[in-house]
Amino acid sequence: MRIYFHIHYNTVWGQQLAVVGDHPLLGTWNPEIAVPMAHQGDGRWVLQLELPDSVSDFSYAYVLVDNNTKTNTREWGDPRLVTRTPDTRTLRLIDHWRSHQHADNALYTAPFREVLLPAPDRTIPVALSQTDERLVTFQCYAPRVRPDADFVVLGGHPELGSWEPGDALVLGNPGHPLWSGTIQLDHDGLIEYKYAWRNRQTGAIIDLESGPNRTLSMGELEADHLVVTDDYFRYSKGPWRGAGVAIPVFSLRSDQSFGVGEFADLKLMVNWAKESGLKMVQVLPVNDTTATHSWTDSYPYAAISVFALHPIFLRIADLKGASKVLTKKVEKQRQSLNRLPQVDYEAVTQLKRTLAWEIFSQQKEAFLKSADFKAFHKEHKHWLNPYAVFCYLRDHYGTADFSRWDQHAKYSKKLKKELCSPDFYDFDAIAFSWFLQFHLDKQLREAADYARGQGVILKGDLPIGIYRHSVDAWVAPQLYNMDAQAGAPPDPFSETGQNWGFPTYNWTEMAKDNYQWWRNRMTQLSRYFDTYRIDHILGFFRIWQIPLEQIEGTLGYFNPAIPVTPEELESRGLSFNRDRYCKPYITQAILEERFGDSTAQVKAHFLTPLGERYQFKEGLDNQRAIQKYLSDKPDLQDLQKDLFDLIGEVLFIEDPERGPNALHPRIELMKTRSYAELDDHARGQVHQVYIDYFYRRQEEFWKSQAMEKLPALKEATDMLICGEDLGMVPACVPDVMSELSILSLEIQRMSKNPQTEFLQVEDIPYLSVASPSTHDMAPIRAWWEEEEWDYIQRFYEQELRLDGNHPKYCEPFVAQAIIRQHLSWPSMWTVFPLQDLLAMDGRLRVEDPHSERINIPANPKHYWRYRMHLSLEDLIEEKPFMYLLRAMLQNGNRI
Repeated sequence: MRIYFHIHYNTVWGQQLAVVGDHPLLGTWNPEIAVPMAHQGDGRWVLQLELPDSVSDFSYAYVLVDNNTKTNTREWGDPRLVTRTPDTRTLRLIDHWRSHQHADNALYTAPFREVLLPAPDRTIPVALSQTDERLVTFQCYAPRVRPDADFVVLGGHPELGSWEPGDALVLGNPGHPLWSGTIQLDHDGLIEYKYAWRNRQTGAIIDLESGPNRTLSMGELEADHLVVTDDYFRYSKGPWRGAGVAIPVFSLRSDQSFGVGEFADLKLMVNWAKESGLKMVQVLPVNDTTATHSWTDSYPYAAISVFALHPIFLRIADLKGASKVLTKKVEKQRQSLNRLPQVDYEAVTQLKRTLAWEIFSQQKEAFLKSADFKAFHKEHKHWLNPYAVFCYLRDHYGTADFSRWDQHAKYSKKLKKELCSPDFYDFDAIAFSWFLQFHLDKQLREAADYARGQGVILKGDLPIGIYRHSVDAWVAPQLYNMDAQAGAPPDPFSETGQNWGFPTYNWTEMAKDNYQWWRNRMTQLSRYFDTYRIDHILGFFRIWQIPLEQIEGTLGYFNPAIPVTPEELESRGLSFNRDRYCKPYITQAILEERFGDSTAQVKAHFLTPLGERYQFKEGLDNQRAIQKYLSDKPDLQDLQKDLFDLIGEVLFIEDPERGPNALHPRIELMKTRSYAELDDHARGQVHQVYIDYFYRRQEEFWKSQAMEKLPALKEATDMLICGEDLGMVPACVPDVMSELSILSLEIQRMSKNPQTEFLQVEDIPYLSVASPSTHDMAPIRAWWEEEEWDYIQRFYEQELRLDGNHPKYCEPFVAQAIIRQHLSWPSMWTVFPLQDLLAMDGRLRVEDPHSERINIPANPKHYWRYRMHLSLEDLIEEKPFMYLLRAMLQNGNRI
């Protein structure tokens, strides 16, 4: 069988197209030996290949071979499949390159295929007569299904209906979202055609694709069988767009909940979302954070396991045998906790744990013997057993800090086997963790399946870091840099940056098994969620790493990064002096200016002379040492902030891993006195080094880092991925995210364009999620009151296009204007915090907008306890509000 491959692709010098496939003659999927195509000019590439007659079907794809960059890039999508008809001797395949950056690529993910745009079974029988006419197969990718319509191709030939909709060729989708139909065509001229959706009942065209007619020159393409695979259907009514609501699970409130939102409450949230026209419910991380059994465990991004779910979300009443422990006294306690305006984390967790233990104790033998538990344990024991052992030892030693666990400080398989044995004297404690995780998994999967059945998807959250005192760090410390801390550089919301306290990742070690730990995380996440948000996706390009001895983000640096060297500084005419450039710059004038009357006290406690300047005493030369020193000296503690600032009076930070000659410019060094007191030449050169380091030299390097890691996450599951890409964003990030069909996050008050104060519609890509705020920000009503008058006035006039002075408070009409604006934007998704939606109704919104704040990033000890003030049952009964929201969604073309 002779096969001709045809494709159009405009290359540059040094690039070539090739074909790779499952047959040995096509390289057996090895792109290094893909078969090169011949260029016939004007972007036309052709390959002629002879395959044995015994080959009835094969799969293939196109590869861009770039000799300039020494890379082989395979086109986007699954392999193309060809099934040969028995009489075919000559086959021509007319294809179009499938771009990695096409907007429709995201529609091929599980949430669209399985929930939002489920594919109907449209098998169209092919009736061909016994003639010598050639076969022509028309194929087109169309993932956006119209349930009430047929997908057809119509054109200027009788076999294509002569442009009459009723006679068009109906296509089937056995390889959805690829639609296909075959006809016999005896024609040697040019055929013009288009694809369309045709109403199945009336025969009228619902959506005729936009753009010029497609053409097929039959005379130039002799073959027994011609397969024309066109690129994506060109929707005339614009791309698919949807909307969702964001709320943490712990913030949900129902009549049945136990002082905190529970997984079972998600079903009510889904009911409300569906009736309102919303298609997504987004939550914060739901993993177990129980490290201290105190309210500080409320921080959802400090999980003790990236696999285990938090017991606080368990609905006790849904457990078998719960009626025996849910006494009138317990019911009274439940109602009391449920009436509280916020979550009482400690009271809820303690009471739920006590009740769950009582239920477990009554049925533990039957539970451990049950087939369902055994299947669950078999599938998840790779994380479940270490987690159970970790929880036991945490409680045994009274701390999650495993470095204080004496002989158990280092994990061993022997220890795991010993404690997970029924012969272990305290085996019930181990089995109790299994019991909790089994039922948590069951309840969350039930909620997820219910949501899918209602046409609503759940969106999870993937924290960028792991907790330092977690089972993950205990079991595999080699995967993390335990002597470092992850965080974020200063931004408008935190002037000293953020220190999350998490160890950073040892990517070199993780790459050895192709990021299996990450793949396992993704697989676990996909049990419950259809899409997920990568918290701080910039961490896959580079992470802001803070030395363990420092506390504030201002003293961090990007890792990995191409550092500055002393030789580079000297090549710029700078006389590199390590003490001057890398040690805190402290003079008498600076001390008097900063500390005033306390200068002598500061010098006595913390400093020693260094020529005409001062230096910190040995052992007090970092922020953590100063904090410890001040901990028992209340009369000096007011000095801490200024002492921390003084530690930050450096121009460059020495890389502790690469050595003292690998230097990183201190973030915002232009704000330091150390920089201000350089001479003019030195200031200019240091500034140029700063700009080059942060905005130029790293781009290609950081891009390569992300392209090594993110594809592994994407390939692990079929979930839709969204990336939180706020903050100091490298220029390479948008291209990488677009190539991988990862949606960006666009926040109105955080424009990524340095030329604009607020996000502008022309800067919003389709592959994005737009939102007025996030859990780390004040909701719009609180934001409105917290900001300066002039700032809000500019927003009122320039963004909302409203006249006059802005109201003192964010009135419902203002909230409605903001929501409508977001709905009109081109982003694939708009997701609104529930607080921002309720702000549109003066009856439903809470009186104090500041009470709706979920997190304050500048406060590392923030108590995460916000709960919606209305019950979900009451919210569902607010029909006028739901009708308003639904009408707004319809006007914004998001239903």
